[in-house]
This record gives sequence, C-alpha cells and structure tokens, in this order.
Amino acid sequence: MKKVIVITVILALVVCGIILSWSPPRLNVRLAATEGRPVQRVRAIQGGASWTGIGIAFHSDSPHPLQLSPDELAAVTLYLNGVDGEIRLAFRGGFPPTSVYAVRWRAEYATGTQPSSDMFESWESVEVDGRTIRISNDGEDYIYEIAAHWPIANSFASYTFRVMSGSE
Repeated sequence: MKKVIVITVILALVVCGIILSWSPPRLNVRLAATEGRPVQRVRAIQGGASWTGIGIAFHSDSPHPLQLSPDELAAVTLYLNGVDGEIRLAFRGGFPPTSVYAVRWRAEYATGTQPSSDMFESWESVEVDGRTIRISNDGEDYIYEIAAHWPIANSFASYTFRVMSGSE
C-alpha cells in the first residue's frame, strides 16, 4: 500500500512539473529574422549550476563568461548584421524556469584569461520580457549571461552566448 501511494505521489509531482530532471535544461537561443538577416540559432554554453532532481543533487562550477576563449565563444555567437534584434530563450529538456535574469559585458573583455576586477564588475543588467530579450544595436559586441532559477527545487543554472553587432 505504501509503495502505491509513493508511486502515485511521484507521478503526480512529475505531471505537475514539480520534480526536476537529472540535469539542468539546455538553453537554445534564437535571434529573429529581419530584412537581410535570416533566423540564427545557437545552444548557449551551460555555466555553473546547482541542481536537485529525484535522488540527486549536485553543484557545478565553471569559468566566468569573460574567461571563455574566443574559440569557445565563436560557437555561440549571433550576428545582428547592423540592425536591432530580438532574442528568444528556449529551455529544453525540462520544465521552464520560474525566473530568468540577464546581464552582459562588452565582448572585448572576454580574453580567455583572468580579466581585471574592473572588467568583472562592468556588467550591465538586461531586461528579459518573458523569455525575450530585445537588443538595440549600439555598435558594440557583448557577452550575455543568463541566470535561470527553479525555486521549487532550489535549483539554478547559468548560460552564456555572444552577440556581435556586425556580420560574420
């Protein structure tokens, strides 16, 4: 009888989206098409995470986004091609986070080495509207870090991608 009740409770929690998967979801980033620019998609680099799932809990650390090498960032780069853009964040492989925050640094600070404390502290907060970030092309290139939170399981994960103002 106990076993049936436990299984029923677990299934109900899974159906309600309360129990998290074994690992944080992937973050797919999509830059909407505009005249002269096709849709662009990248899978963001997963950074640090603290994750709780069924029978598992872990904490992982990762380099700060400014410590990523140019080669690592090249694989997660979107190009504005000189116009404004709209980025859509899509979390895959689990249920969506309840809150999402974004910050950015000027891309010139990402050297693959240890940046100065001034560079670390020079981040700018970025507005996230639902799962959308609107970008005004100011001629600068930026490294974005997305922090997502799943408070019901006290879990979080961070993700990184780069946005270039010009074209490939």
